[in-house]
Amino acid sequence: MLAQLKDISLSFPDKSVLDKVSLTVYPQDKLALVGENGSGKTSLFRILTGRLQPDAGEVLFARGLRIGYLEQNFADLYREGHTCLDVALEPFARLIRLEQCIGHLGAELAKQRTQESMDKLLSELGEAQQSFEAAGGYGFRARTEAALSGLGLPEAYWERDVDGLSSGEKMRLALARVLLGEHDLLLLDEPTNHLDVPARVWLEEHLAGLRAAYVLASHDRHFLDRVANKVAHLDRGKLALYPGNYTAFRDQQREQAEADWSRYEKAQKKIRRLQKQAQTYQGWSNKAEAEKRGAADKGFIGHKAAKLMKRSVAARRRLEEAAEQAREDKPFERKPVKIDFHHSRARHLLSAQGLAVGYEPVRPLAQGISLDLAAGDRLAMQGPNGCGKTTLLRTLLQEVPPLCGDVRLSPAARVGYFDQEGHRLPHASTALEAVLSTGRDEALCRTVMGRMAVRRETVNKPVEKLSAGERAKILLATLILDEHNLLALDEPTNHLDIEAQDVLLHALLDFPGGILFISHDRHFVQSLATETLYLQREDFGF
Repeated sequence: MLAQLKDISLSFPDKSVLDKVSLTVYPQDKLALVGENGSGKTSLFRILTGRLQPDAGEVLFARGLRIGYLEQNFADLYREGHTCLDVALEPFARLIRLEQCIGHLGAELAKQRTQESMDKLLSELGEAQQSFEAAGGYGFRARTEAALSGLGLPEAYWERDVDGLSSGEKMRLALARVLLGEHDLLLLDEPTNHLDVPARVWLEEHLAGLRAAYVLASHDRHFLDRVANKVAHLDRGKLALYPGNYTAFRDQQREQAEADWSRYEKAQKKIRRLQKQAQTYQGWSNKAEAEKRGAADKGFIGHKAAKLMKRSVAARRRLEEAAEQAREDKPFERKPVKIDFHHSRARHLLSAQGLAVGYEPVRPLAQGISLDLAAGDRLAMQGPNGCGKTTLLRTLLQEVPPLCGDVRLSPAARVGYFDQEGHRLPHASTALEAVLSTGRDEALCRTVMGRMAVRRETVNKPVEKLSAGERAKILLATLILDEHNLLALDEPTNHLDIEAQDVLLHALLDFPGGILFISHDRHFVQSLATETLYLQREDFGF
């Protein structure tokens, strides 16, 4: 046992988060922690690191346990004047000191003139070199560079100041630093955020070779299938553990739901049968009462009627008790959200010929692009970070001029654009008012917001106070409810849990217009795209 939670409970002023949750992490566990946004995954990580104290329960750790933690806000990453490579090398501080000591001893050795002093330094140097080699000193720099490159921070980034990195680059740097450390247990909160497909593949392969156990949360089900051998599901305060990867977990969930419904339906049938028998006894009781009252002599007939009535009342009570015992809670289910999209007569929406995009004519990000988009087409744009996907999307929407080539956007196109920062929300005072601006029924608006994992406290929150994740969800809700016939979506699933992704995916599959979208989520792309445009830093291809 590495770590154990026993009957952990946690509440915040506005809601209960964890209710008597228990979890044991063993060596070599590869555990995926899944659940809706707000279900308590980050709180569970913070409890395991000691940064948050539960209201009740017990937290136990193996003696000397070394925990590595990747948190979503990587608050401890800021280092004034430090480069990307400096921060990535921090786990090897002892080796770097040994390396410096070896260099110092070598320099001192060259200055010596007596055999005695040389012998002494040679002995010290030999011990230092032996320790350095035993600790992996001749490979730690290569490991660091491989991790940075694998996670999308190639050599051009290594000497950059940390403060000059984007949030996505800082997250990748924080992930590299955690992976390079010596840990018994890794806690990774959303490690796939800001990772392109090649970086996710690298991370999958790296985790497969780790000796350390890990618990990770991610909304990429393809990634979870590759890296998990257990799934811990947080749902409405409770935690359930399932063997296998994410697909196995969903299969078990489906089987459990079918078994729950079967048991519930059998219980309902039994209750109806018992209730019918109870009604029959009630009829007998009523008839016996009438016979007793109508008996002329109140003798044998009255006595027989009273006896029958007493037996029928007792039998009816037993049946009612049995019916109550047979009662089963109705299984929890989320009803599907059906959206009636406005159909457009426009067939052709967008075309491009010989397109080159970028900001410097001599250095286009992508070039030679030709495409046509019609209603019903769903074009995915993929490629490594920095290859120009967002620039291409904005160029196709005529927000950025092309370096060369031609873009034609149909006059009949009504464009809905989702940007990663959620800056394009309708002008409104609250989140609910922003979604209501689509003109849809309030009940439908609230339902879609709820299924997109918008919390209750967010519904009436002022728009200017929404977090980036909240803005993204509200903007997506407005896009799928508004009267658009062309959707342009830049990483729409970044802030969505898997359940909310499914809601978005099902809505987009029914969308009758055209869709241009950028995504690194392989399941989302495979499920939605009718065509894929793959961009590289030097060329591209369908």
